[in-house]
Amino acid sequence: MKTKSLNYYSVFALLIFLFVGASVNSQNLKPIKTEILVEGTSNIHDWEMTSEKAVANVETNSGNVSKISVEIPVKSLESGKGGMDKNAYKALNEDDYPTVKFTSSEVSASKITGKLTINGKTKTVSIPVSTKKVSQGVEISGKHTINMTNFGVEPPTALMGTIKTGEEVTVNFKFQVNQ
Repeated sequence: MKTKSLNYYSVFALLIFLFVGASVNSQNLKPIKTEILVEGTSNIHDWEMTSEKAVANVETNSGNVSKISVEIPVKSLESGKGGMDKNAYKALNEDDYPTVKFTSSEVSASKITGKLTINGKTKTVSIPVSTKKVSQGVEISGKHTINMTNFGVEPPTALMGTIKTGEEVTVNFKFQVNQ
């Protein structure tokens, strides 16, 4: 009878060890700081919109980043100019697609590949990134140029078409995660 109890305890201890070991090796990290900067051009001047409300999730496995997902509420992108913001939200079809989403399929120290969804259209993109240690953890940053028409977004215009934005925007991002 003692042998059976010892076996049950051994199996129980092994399960606890495996569960605790797995949770130490695989973690979901919420960035403590997110910054998004979208830069574009028009026939009159360059423009930019920012968001600090992106929701990111970083998964690690054995200390290495294994997956990154990001959601940016379209209405969190702000230029400081209400009319421009409204034109951008309309162009991005915010009523039907309120978020811009990215989910990685492959992560390396210098590149993240994954699915980017804008205006309900999904494309595979590869984004060069850099990582560096900072006082509170690790910073992941990069930038990617997007042709808005590839996602079915008609570049916004203003003043009856006299002001026209360019088709391309550059998205700069920076996420800081605790380690």
